[in-house]
Amino acid sequence: MSTIHICRELDMQADECREVAEDLLDQLVDHFGGSIQSEGENYWYRHSTGIKAKVIPADGEISIDVKMGLLTRAMAPQLEREINRVLDEKLG
Repeated sequence: MSTIHICRELDMQADECREVAEDLLDQLVDHFGGSIQSEGENYWYRHSTGIKAKVIPADGEISIDVKMGLLTRAMAPQLEREINRVLDEKLG
């Protein structure tokens, strides 16, 4: 199993971090397809190919943990680039 872990410190309150997380998830769905599910303060992104990402917005940071199966490992660099691109775009 392949994993990606991205954690960014943000100069934002928790509600602003949630907005960044929601924007990121919307962009992932637009770019790759898949679905979003909220779980308390956290979010799950799931794709039918076996990609699962947990997005954890908190006061002052956002953390993204992605797990991919054997067949989707080849997508890891593209997915990581897209996550970082969206975060860079949103955070300036």
